[in-house]
Amino acid sequence: MKTIKIILKRLQIIGFMAFIFVLFLSACSSDDNSDTSGENEESTEELIKESYFNTSSLISFEKVDCTLENGSSGDCYKLVFSSNPVDNGPYCPETLDDIGGLGIYDGATNPGFQVMKADLFNAMEADGYDIVDDNGDIHIDDFASGATNSDYAYCLAAAPDNDLQLTFLIPAVPVLATSNNTIDTVELIGVSIDGVPINGDPPSVVDGPGMQGIAGGNIPSLDPCGGHHDPAGYYHWHFVAETMNQVLDANDIKDVSCTLVEQVSDSKLIGFAKDGYPIYAYEVEPSGLDDCGGITAATTEFPEGVYHYVASNTDAPNVPKCLKGVAANSNFSFQ
Repeated sequence: MKTIKIILKRLQIIGFMAFIFVLFLSACSSDDNSDTSGENEESTEELIKESYFNTSSLISFEKVDCTLENGSSGDCYKLVFSSNPVDNGPYCPETLDDIGGLGIYDGATNPGFQVMKADLFNAMEADGYDIVDDNGDIHIDDFASGATNSDYAYCLAAAPDNDLQLTFLIPAVPVLATSNNTIDTVELIGVSIDGVPINGDPPSVVDGPGMQGIAGGNIPSLDPCGGHHDPAGYYHWHFVAETMNQVLDANDIKDVSCTLVEQVSDSKLIGFAKDGYPIYAYEVEPSGLDDCGGITAATTEFPEGVYHYVASNTDAPNVPKCLKGVAANSNFSFQ
């Protein structure tokens, strides 16, 4: 009888320990299933589909062999678009009495994201940039006339449109990089669904790069939706236009608004980064974004959830500041 009691007691102890172990496993499982919406998980599926892009500007869509910037080989989608598929402008104002598009000034006097009007050009004059003549006219260069003077600074207007084909090479399945790719000035970030390149910050006024025959101090003009033409003649974005009016409001800009691009309602796929992850615009930015402005969450196109970059509704520019994935070598070209 005593032996039976000892056995029962031991079974009780074992049962209690098993109960504690189950509780421990449950707690661990709860931790493992915690919200990871701000974390980037490497995709195992192809994210890009031809149907996502504007058929009026998409010339061809094919899968090709490619080499990534980390040296690995894989499949990429080669997307070819016709250039300049969007309405744009205005850019540089002709005189101090006029209002143009937008500029980002990094000089000592009145720096920041602002409208191209008298306040901006007077600040540049105060900093020693001769950008206004004696009649109050703005020195403007559109990359076409060639009539530039190295003694002047210029408002850089839209270059003439050229009939170009733009080619993008994007990994079919995104590959995580070992560290973030911080986007440099004018570095390609990705492509919009219309086939328009999306780039990083526009060139600095103070630090250049300058133009041939010009000493410096030139300010690129952006239209009110945040894009302009490359000197080669193709239009590209420095902003995600679908949230541009929220960015303008956040920066207390009242003189212009983005009327040529419909502003986002709820959320919208606006393009793909060069690493293969989607870029979205949200009417209300989601919480839990990571250091590149990305999040893993369900979207209309990816109801099971996908890592994607989110355009800022307040920053200028509002494009991703870094990318998590690896891009392809020679990922953009034009002819």
